[in-house]
Amino acid sequence: MDQTTYMRWWQLHLRVAQGEELDAAERVIYAAGLTELDAEEKTQWEDGNLTMLHRLRAEVESLETTHVQLQARSQSLNRQIWTLEGAYMALTGVEFYGPSPI
Repeated sequence: MDQTTYMRWWQLHLRVAQGEELDAAERVIYAAGLTELDAEEKTQWEDGNLTMLHRLRAEVESLETTHVQLQARSQSLNRQIWTLEGAYMALTGVEFYGPSPI
C-alpha cells in the first residue's frame, strides 16, 4: 500500500476506532485496506523471512561472543602494559600516570 492510500485508510481507521459509522463506500475502502495490510504483514513473516531472521540472530550471537573475547583480550593486554610500565619505571625512574587496568 502506498503512503497516500495508507493515509486515507488511516483516517477511516481512526473514525472506526472512535466508533463512527462509515458509509457503504468507505466500508469497502476500509475493508480492502485491512485485507491489503494483513497480506503485507503475512508476507513479512513467510518462511523465507523467518529463515533470514534466524540467520541474523545467529550472526548477532556470534558477534557478541567475539566482542566478549576481544574485551577479555583487551583487559589482558592492558594488564601487561601496566606491568611493563611499572618495570620500566623501576628501572628508569620515569613515571607513567595512566590508570590501573585492574
